[in-house]
Amino acid sequence: MLRNILNKSRGVLSFANISAMTGLSFRGKNQRESRSSNDLQNGILHLISTPAASGAVVTENTALNVAAVTACVRLLADMIAKLPIYLYRDTPDGPLEVTDHPGIRCIGGIPSELHTTFELRQLMEVSKGLGGNGYARVYRDPFGEPRAIQWLNPNDVTPRKVMRPNGECYISYEVKGTKDILTRHDILHVRGISRDGIEGVSPIRMLRESIGTCLAQTEAAGKLMREGTHFPGYLVAPQALSSKQMEDARTEWDRNTAGAKNAGRVPIMHGGFDFKQTNGMSMVDAEFLGSRRFELQEIARFYGIPPFMVGDSTASTTWGTGIEQQTLGFLNNCLDPHLVAWEQSMAMTLLTTQEQQSGFYFRFDRDALANADLASKAAYFQTMRGIGVYSVNDIRERIDERRIAPTDGGDDYALPFNNTGGAAQAKATEPAPAAP
Repeated sequence: MLRNILNKSRGVLSFANISAMTGLSFRGKNQRESRSSNDLQNGILHLISTPAASGAVVTENTALNVAAVTACVRLLADMIAKLPIYLYRDTPDGPLEVTDHPGIRCIGGIPSELHTTFELRQLMEVSKGLGGNGYARVYRDPFGEPRAIQWLNPNDVTPRKVMRPNGECYISYEVKGTKDILTRHDILHVRGISRDGIEGVSPIRMLRESIGTCLAQTEAAGKLMREGTHFPGYLVAPQALSSKQMEDARTEWDRNTAGAKNAGRVPIMHGGFDFKQTNGMSMVDAEFLGSRRFELQEIARFYGIPPFMVGDSTASTTWGTGIEQQTLGFLNNCLDPHLVAWEQSMAMTLLTTQEQQSGFYFRFDRDALANADLASKAAYFQTMRGIGVYSVNDIRERIDERRIAPTDGGDDYALPFNNTGGAAQAKATEPAPAAP
């Protein structure tokens, strides 16, 4: 509906009217500075959006002015962007890493000439964190294999549910500037919470009131700093003052106390004024700070992020003690569902039906989050080596060390690795029979 309003508005509103109403400036095509269509849409969105109860207009752009929103979206986007991604195939002997597939070369290597794999995943997750949907276009070679993946602005993509004659449904995508009707074979779509199974719901819209309150509080705090912080006291006149005397006293008072640079400064006054000093924080001030902390926790709670990871340490003990336990809590309760959504979406778009049925699947390396705790990591590898799960070379690959030759025991899963020369210990031999 909103997209239709934007499309219609292009034919109804003139650039002059839009410029006057939104504050955007539009220049001729021959001039150096110009505004993109996204700027135009953002201006119209700001114009037609219904303000929150606090009076603030909440859009995806204005929401980024709230530190808690930016911190939550950035944290999830950076985590998903930095984790290594691998492609595996199930075999009778267990998972086998696949490195020569074009899909993993694109999403895990170089997606296109525009972005690195980190930048692509970060862009898509930021789009999902703000608007509920992350899109990327998959370009294929003449043989149908993925050759490039490029990010799409969610404002340029319209998903629709299409029903086949037999009643089966699928999703098609209309992309601005493209006449072709695309499917999930062509569009990598990662979505958040959805009410219709087609589009993800914008977290900004669901958090509209909390974000609006934060914007209003930030504006109030800014005005407080601009016009003066807590006054250090008040003046009591010994007798009634004339209007001129009151005006002179007020001018002198404001000149010495207004603005953050004069915070706490006591002016010198004439006329027998009695100064009454005030100390401490009022209940109103305490409620203001408490309300700001509550809104931060409310936004973090919606994104599923523990508040201590976005700057509020008042409830960090509920996630365990130590960086290891807190990291595990964040991984299991918040990040892992996002990773699963990414893995399944990549499989749906970058793998053929036959490959999926053959046991191909994408997998993020969740163990990479535990790199900070070296002692726990060493104990983990020692245990896995001791029970035969990892060989020496398996461990060395995970810590980016060179492999050991198989003849020196690098690929042996049964024999323990000694400290005498690097070679695996020899197997025990049967004792020779005693001579008769």
